Amino acid sequence: MASKSSRTIEELPGPRRLPLIGNAHQLRASGMHLVAERWSDQFGPIYRFDLGPRRIVVVSDPDIVNALLRERPDGFRRWSEIETITRELWGTPGVFSAEGDDWRRSRRLAVTALNSNHLQRYFEIVATCTRRLHARLEPAARSGQPIEIGAALSSFTVDVTSALAFGRDLNTLERGDGELQGHLHRVFHGVNRRLLAPFPYWRYVKLPADRALERSLAALRPAVTSFMDEARERIAARPELREAPENFLEGMIAAQETDGTLTDEEILANVFTLLLAGEDTTSHTMAWTIDALATMPDVQERWAEEAREVLGEDLYPTTYETVDRFPYGEGVLRESMRLKSVAPIGSAEPLADTEVAGIAMPAGTRILLLTRKAGMRDVDRAPEFRPERWLEDSDVAAPDQKSFLTFGAGPRFCPGRNLAFLEAKTALAMIARNFEISLDPTAEPVTELLGFTMSPKNLRVRLRERTPAAAVA
Repeated sequence: MASKSSRTIEELPGPRRLPLIGNAHQLRASGMHLVAERWSDQFGPIYRFDLGPRRIVVVSDPDIVNALLRERPDGFRRWSEIETITRELWGTPGVFSAEGDDWRRSRRLAVTALNSNHLQRYFEIVATCTRRLHARLEPAARSGQPIEIGAALSSFTVDVTSALAFGRDLNTLERGDGELQGHLHRVFHGVNRRLLAPFPYWRYVKLPADRALERSLAALRPAVTSFMDEARERIAARPELREAPENFLEGMIAAQETDGTLTDEEILANVFTLLLAGEDTTSHTMAWTIDALATMPDVQERWAEEAREVLGEDLYPTTYETVDRFPYGEGVLRESMRLKSVAPIGSAEPLADTEVAGIAMPAGTRILLLTRKAGMRDVDRAPEFRPERWLEDSDVAAPDQKSFLTFGAGPRFCPGRNLAFLEAKTALAMIARNFEISLDPTAEPVTELLGFTMSPKNLRVRLRERTPAAAVA
């Protein structure tokens, strides 16, 4: 409850607004995070702007951001538009966009499926996909031709995620990129575009992008429904899967058969969520790490040396235990996540009238959380890319948990964190050990592109095979 001495949102500093549209003319969905971060430099850790009729409060103070994240889902929620839009698109929200009891039910299943105890069993899938990724990159390295490496990384994560989500080996790495990736990307960008629109125009008129989005959803729904039918057939043939499911979909169907609380629509929504989140976030994290390696040869060589020492003649990690033997490589990955977080912004909305940092926040206030910006505060030499800061003997203090917000914080902390690290470290160790990486000098500069997650635009690289002698020295 706000006190009498509380400031109002109207008293907060912020950019000048125009009638009706507010600051919408200064924002575009693909670069909205960059504008918000620049305004934070100008107006401070708490300011406001208007997106059409919606008043947005922006927070980049790490203590406040963490406090708000810890109070979800009972005190705060994600913006209600997220749940509304996902309900419009596929009928019911998944674990990312659900709230209240719907979230608790889906969250329990997601945490169980992605628990670190299962990672050793998942490693075989990750290793198989890493071997295929090496085979896909090898021809480009031998030919010397530039490659849009983000597409290969996307295929890698689609293959891993689809195998873990519903037990299907799509093998897009060897068979070629199928339509699934295009549909997933279109859905991700469509959700982001609608979330940041000044008003829900699509309810009145459909633009070409909206019609394309609906076609992608229409194609995805029967595909996932067929996977559900196959999972039910497997469970019927192998009843032991009810107690020990082998993938996320089998676990949800087993739960549905046990207690009857999950509907088919909820299962469908959660599979969509796992596919979208598992494919986009991890592939973009790896792409940003590749960009860092390509632009910092000394960092690249140090990880390559570590990978050669650990892997020897192996092209990639062949055991689960090996993946934890790359401390410097993990430091590179963490620095990439810190400086190029694929989730540079988040959202919060109070469920009741409250006060945040002395400011009265009525229920329903839209709060934008600049998680990357918050993570840069109170960090020693924050703008510098220094993997050493994550090592035990570093002379630069490692960021504390409140400053490392790539996976969020509080009860809604991302349950896929450990799987993301497993995938990324396995694949990137293979790349560091086998290939020298440089940016394609003919490509446009790499820039940040915000869809629902942040990806590198124009990331074209040249690969060169490391000689066998150097690889095993």
